[in-house]
Amino acid sequence: MDNFFSEIKNTADKVAKKSSELVEMSKVKLSMVNTKSEIGTNFKVLGELVYLSQKDGAEPDTKKIEETIAKINELYDRLDELSEVSSTLKNEKICPNCTKSNPADAQFCSGCGYKFTNNDPDDDDLNVEEITEVDVV
Repeated sequence: MDNFFSEIKNTADKVAKKSSELVEMSKVKLSMVNTKSEIGTNFKVLGELVYLSQKDGAEPDTKKIEETIAKINELYDRLDELSEVSSTLKNEKICPNCTKSNPADAQFCSGCGYKFTNNDPDDDDLNVEEITEVDVV
């Protein structure tokens, strides 16, 4: 009987852990969607700045343009961070060469053939060696 209750507790613990992982993954996905939307908004602002300066024949407001570009770059960096978190939660790793998702235990990228190294025991870093030559048959 004790074994039965122990199994129920283990199963409940597994369900709670999986639920927690799903909630975390949903938060990451929502943050990614919001970040992509913010990138689009900033591209629109950038386009309007350039358009208005060209339309009016005025000098472009380079300070505002540079600030907007910097913001876009920050958002892309944030998106990269969120992608890494997402891959970790999904037990995947991203190839830094082609950005394709691969299983965490993959030795080679299925998209471009880069070889993942195993010199990091946590396997959190995306260390890769470039394959210099590949014969395609």
